Amino acid sequence: MEEKKTAFPAAGREAAAEGGTESGGGGELHGRRRFPTVGDMLALLGIALGAQIVVGTAAMLFMLFAGHGFDYKSMEPAALGKLMAALYFCSMSITLAGILYYRRARGGSGPWARFSARGLNPALLLWAFVLIFAVGVVLEPLLRLLPELSLDVGRGFWTILSLVLFAPVFEELICRGVVLGSLRARYGVVTAWLVSSLFFGVLHGQPAQVIGASVIGLILGFVYLATDSMWSVMILHALNNAVAYLTMATGHENALLIEMVESRTLYVLIYIAALALTAVSGYMMLRTLRRMKNPSAA
Repeated sequence: MEEKKTAFPAAGREAAAEGGTESGGGGELHGRRRFPTVGDMLALLGIALGAQIVVGTAAMLFMLFAGHGFDYKSMEPAALGKLMAALYFCSMSITLAGILYYRRARGGSGPWARFSARGLNPALLLWAFVLIFAVGVVLEPLLRLLPELSLDVGRGFWTILSLVLFAPVFEELICRGVVLGSLRARYGVVTAWLVSSLFFGVLHGQPAQVIGASVIGLILGFVYLATDSMWSVMILHALNNAVAYLTMATGHENALLIEMVESRTLYVLIYIAALALTAVSGYMMLRTLRRMKNPSAA
């Protein structure tokens, strides 16, 4: 009996030791899953800001030695567009690489960008494109209170390449790929949708862009979650930026619809229609997202 009593606690101690080991492994795994926290989100923004500072400083030195001083406006629009495209490509490449490294160092795992042929849904893309225009109209009263945009990105082929190719690829990989995907794995669909959209807005810097990009980020985020494909949001982002370039090229980057429509009655009707579309679409998006399952819970 004594031997049994002695053996049983020993076995219990071994089991406890094994359990402790498993628990320790689980604790380690749980520690890895803690990414991303609020601090992590701030760190990712810091990486983006740091990359811009480093590349911007290098650009200033280049401008100084090239004889232009620090005045970008002294350059020809085409030359400025080429320079800005190169700077954007370098800064966003550093940002993406830095964010992926940080994610891995913090224990983030799993795919961070998904591509699927299902994303090429013309009806969904058309609805999202119209909705982007509608929310722009709805935001006009607020945007009129903010400072005008200052966008010295040049003109010509390289500016178009930067806005229509580089920006959609880099920004979607970062915001919808790494940020939204990582947040979804821990906090669920709706929280990831909201926070990644805010991250997308803050990444743009200027107050008017922060608000506009955050709202557009909600639409892009929904399309990505609905299609599970980067192709859809990259195409949609490229179309939006193409329209933005056309407004810049024609000198209307800060123009609002209320300033372009002479009839106040017509503008009110357009605004009501845009508000209705935005409200209904917002409700349907939120309802759809709440029904989506968190992949980590499967």
